[in-house]
Amino acid sequence: MSKKFINHPDDCVDEALEGLVMTHLGLRILGEQRVVVHESGRAENGKVGVVAGGGGGHEPFAAGFVGQGLLTAAVCGRVFSSPPAGAVLAAIRAARSSENDGVLLIVINYTGDRLNFGLGLERARLDDIRVKMVICDDDCALSSPFKAVGRRGLAGSLFLMKAAGALSERGEVLDSMVHVLEEMKQSIGTIGASLTSCSVPGGETMFRLENDEFELGLGIHGEAGIKRMQMTNAANIIEEMLNRMTDSDSSCSFPLPSGSSVALIVNNLGGLSIMEMFIAAREAIKQLESREVKVVRCYVGHLMTSLEMRGIQLSVLRVDGDERSWWLSLLDAPTSAPMWPHPLYHDRITPEKLSDDGDHWDHFKRRGPKLSERGRRALKIAIHGAASALESNVDRLNELDSGCGDGDCGSTLNRWVDAVRQIELKLKYPCTVLHQLSYLMENKVGGTSGAIYGIFFAATAKAFEDTDISGITPDRWVRAFKVGLEVVMKHGNAQPGDRTFVDALLPALEYLNLHSKSCINEILDELLAACEVAEEGAEKTAGMRARVGRASYVDEDLVTKPDAGATAVAIWFRGFVSALDSELHSVYCARKKHGKRNNSISSSSSSDDE
Repeated sequence: MSKKFINHPDDCVDEALEGLVMTHLGLRILGEQRVVVHESGRAENGKVGVVAGGGGGHEPFAAGFVGQGLLTAAVCGRVFSSPPAGAVLAAIRAARSSENDGVLLIVINYTGDRLNFGLGLERARLDDIRVKMVICDDDCALSSPFKAVGRRGLAGSLFLMKAAGALSERGEVLDSMVHVLEEMKQSIGTIGASLTSCSVPGGETMFRLENDEFELGLGIHGEAGIKRMQMTNAANIIEEMLNRMTDSDSSCSFPLPSGSSVALIVNNLGGLSIMEMFIAAREAIKQLESREVKVVRCYVGHLMTSLEMRGIQLSVLRVDGDERSWWLSLLDAPTSAPMWPHPLYHDRITPEKLSDDGDHWDHFKRRGPKLSERGRRALKIAIHGAASALESNVDRLNELDSGCGDGDCGSTLNRWVDAVRQIELKLKYPCTVLHQLSYLMENKVGGTSGAIYGIFFAATAKAFEDTDISGITPDRWVRAFKVGLEVVMKHGNAQPGDRTFVDALLPALEYLNLHSKSCINEILDELLAACEVAEEGAEKTAGMRARVGRASYVDEDLVTKPDAGATAVAIWFRGFVSALDSELHSVYCARKKHGKRNNSISSSSSSDDE
């Protein structure tokens, strides 16, 4: 039996309706019926009442769309079951105005709904209530073998409901409203796709989709679709949906010729995340407009669900041409219905963006001291050495991060590695290249790691900017890195012993600060010794209790391995120094061969050009 957040399967729909009216002003439940009405009750005199409904499990359809300018009443059945005719009759009686101006029923095309709403309609007529019914059959998946029962009614019915509510508010008569909706429904098409099935409360999953499958064209009650297909990305799934919808060989084809304009519904069948929904909306808009179909309205959200089914429906309403364009005024008319979404008024193919005058490293050119030609070469090789070391340890860092984080420390930092290799490093001024590295951390890595290293590199760059331009020595690099680390500690509220990257980097910098040398061989010896200090600091974090970061929320007994962030420092520091070691040795040998005595390769030369 599938898990659900319920009290008892038999009470699901009733308790959900009670929760809806308890949390939205203006809604009421009609007696003992599963009928939701607006607090004003029936339609105002001279206006037609609008009623829709269906089985439970499709929330917020239809109860969430009760309100001025939309439904006068909604009637609900048990989960995936049509409401009984008696409840339909109660809703009709509640919705009609005192002067008997009539009630319009909007019904989705399922046999149970047609029969029970039809019976309710006939009983209402015995009471001399003028009632008419419009059947929505917008499904574009089913083909010729299903012609006898017609196409299923899906999320496209929401266009009819909204239009009916707006027409009622305008004071249109019942026959006129039916005429408009009958024309409108011919211009509506819907197609669905899902990654999973759903399960009714108290029951098992209705059908199973493998992890490498999705189903195209399924219904809203767990009915099978037209075919199962190999799982792919969002763009390909949307393309398959639109291809099926517009397939000229299908008896249910919904043509969308070049130059059309449409209103679009992107309906969550219940289980997709908001992130996935907006990705789907983006793809649908882009692909429709690539077909030269203009999307002028887009409604996104949970509108007609199928419990927790992880899927979507795309519904389109053509609004091009003089005979259709005025329908937009019906969609745009105000409504107090709590679940009607705010539409996107879309008049662009690409997202609207403001100009970005953000920081770029060109702004930092010629600030602070600069490196010699040899210094630039050494720094470039060292940076790429650090990147290669991180790349070689992605899996190790991910594994260390899995116990107390997202398990993605290595993968996250590897985005910086990729970015470093794709960019031309501006190496003449340390201030410039450090701002480049900060920018890449901020924009390519992001998250906590991106912020930490972004602050570190930016503050280190500032430390170089604030120094004089007489030259660059190893101890100046150490002091600048120390400044950068102190700023990170300030913003991150981290101290030594808190199980962070501070526990690896700070001891290494303090060691170098105490062992500053000027001879190349001595510099290399101390850098290699500092690598060991960083590695020892990282290993010691295995016994530390985290005080900051996500690890601080994890049970202490589960944090038994070295901190991934501290280990990453030890890895890139070793990679940086090893690459620098190789380069400095080659430079030293070359200088020795030519008899030069100056051992510093990092001093600046005012005559060097970038």
